[in-house]
Amino acid sequence: MKRIFGILFLGLAVFLFACNNDDTNTPTPDDELLAEKSAQVTLNEVKIEAATAESEYEVEFFANMEGQLTRWWHFGNRFQWNQKLRYKASHCPNVSIGMEVEGDYPKTLTLDYGDSTVLRNGKVLSGIIEIYISAPRYSQDFEKTVTYTNFTVDSVTINGYTSIIVDKVDTLFRQHISELTFTLADGTVIERSSERIWQWLAGMDTEDDQSDDVIIITGGATATMTKDGVTDTYVKEIINPLKKVYDCRYIVEGTITITLNGTVISTLDYGNGECDEVATMTDSEGNVQEIDLARHQFRNKHQSGK
Repeated sequence: MKRIFGILFLGLAVFLFACNNDDTNTPTPDDELLAEKSAQVTLNEVKIEAATAESEYEVEFFANMEGQLTRWWHFGNRFQWNQKLRYKASHCPNVSIGMEVEGDYPKTLTLDYGDSTVLRNGKVLSGIIEIYISAPRYSQDFEKTVTYTNFTVDSVTINGYTSIIVDKVDTLFRQHISELTFTLADGTVIERSSERIWQWLAGMDTEDDQSDDVIIITGGATATMTKDGVTDTYVKEIINPLKKVYDCRYIVEGTITITLNGTVISTLDYGNGECDEVATMTDSEGNVQEIDLARHQFRNKHQSGK
């Protein structure tokens, strides 16, 4: 009889252990909710980074050639398309210059992209960017501020303001301090405060030529994301500089981390410099997924990196 009870006890112990083991491996509703939210935040940040890089590039390019634009304007010439630009043939923004005193500062560059200005890489820009420049770049009174009014990159709409500080010693560096609101196609609203450093690696000295431009970006941002009445806060940090080249649709290099409501949820790697549509995301559990940057969606999940 003791032997029978012993067998029954052993069987019950094995059963309980198996049940406990299943409970350990089964995701809880909270785990599933965090995983879903993490994926949503990461994909949204991919969209926002793409739109931010494009908008900042437009500002950098036109602000850099402000002197030449002013000279053209003085002689009655206007900015127009040429083969060294990244816009599709016959596409480029309408550029106008507002000055309180003819030929002097302050001045405002207005970039009007209309309903559809198409880049060679297929991206579509629309809306208005205004760049206010208070004084010549090397003066102590220099100030540059940017206003985005329904400026849209593909399906991401940007509104808000950016202050740009140019390093007086090394003018290849610029600091972009921004308070921007992004509205996505699905109605998600993301309000983001950021400080980003732009460094020109190539192309700054060819003011009206975009074909040789290479830039790296560092910095970070704090954002609130609101969808269907639910708001979450996340922090983005650029760990390895992001690289942008003029003719590629995507960020070609760099690493970022995203922290959601105080928890690191993902590390996003844009690659090693090759122009392709693939980035990889490693989640907090070490799982790796590919992201299709063209479609802004995940591909098949890879084996766990743990």
